[in-house]
Amino acid sequence: MIYNVSIAPIDYVECVGFTTYVYLSNKIVKRDLMKGSERSLGEFLEHFIRGKLAEFAFKIFLKETLKIETLIDVDLPVFIEGEFLPDILAFKTSEEWNIAKFWVEIKAVTGGHRWMLVPTTSVTGGKRTQPRPYCAYVNCHVDLPQDHVARLIKYAPEIAKKMSPEWKEKLADIEGVNVSILGYALYEDINNILSSSSESAEILDKVFGPGNWRYLKKRTSFKDLETGKQYGDFGRDNCVVRLTRLRQDWDKFATLLKDNKPLAPEEHRDLINFEKQMVKAIDLMSKQPFQSWFARNLNEQPISSLNKWFKK
Repeated sequence: MIYNVSIAPIDYVECVGFTTYVYLSNKIVKRDLMKGSERSLGEFLEHFIRGKLAEFAFKIFLKETLKIETLIDVDLPVFIEGEFLPDILAFKTSEEWNIAKFWVEIKAVTGGHRWMLVPTTSVTGGKRTQPRPYCAYVNCHVDLPQDHVARLIKYAPEIAKKMSPEWKEKLADIEGVNVSILGYALYEDINNILSSSSESAEILDKVFGPGNWRYLKKRTSFKDLETGKQYGDFGRDNCVVRLTRLRQDWDKFATLLKDNKPLAPEEHRDLINFEKQMVKAIDLMSKQPFQSWFARNLNEQPISSLNKWFKK
């Protein structure tokens, strides 16, 4: 069963604020490795906003469906620093926040996507990249209008004075962003795809069904029997799973999240720094009201240097 979540306009705007904040404050690398150039704010926003909305939607899904309250980076009073971090940072049991050890990556897909892609180098590493394996990979379809930015700029006073009623009607405010929670794959699934053993293939066929998963080498493609079209020809190796055949046993997912045990290798996680930042962020969150990311100090110091907030 696919679950549908609606993100309220105020939360969509906050995701825009967070994405703009990290761009203006240089918190995330702006360089597009495929193009070899630095992204403009517009490109950066388009690249990251759907991912943030997917995270926000999955957070809502966990609370409404599985009764699990979670924290993502948009929720926090400060930006968490780190090159390799989970998308679900913490979850609550009773009144206590538990910092994530079961690391989840939440990926956004659009209407034309039929397959989940996990780049091989993100799991095994490569010449230029370190491994970043996650315990689970969640995929969400984010139905965000392609012209969503135009619906924001109409509020600029100089633009609003020039815009005709026809334009304003065309760019009616977003009433909500619809997101479908498609399913997930576990680290063990990706590890089995990377294996060439017949035993692994049998396990994957039972989980996803024959023909619904494969190891897709770069610059190769295959015929998707459901659409009749060729799929692939990517610039790197990928593990792929059909989106409609992802795991949907959410009770099992909830158990894994609550057990909070790592299923993927941990050696490339900077756990000490991550947990230190999260302890301080959660403490600070309890002491001050949430502040919009649009109002944050762009020259804010990393949380590791925010000791002034925690002096007794």
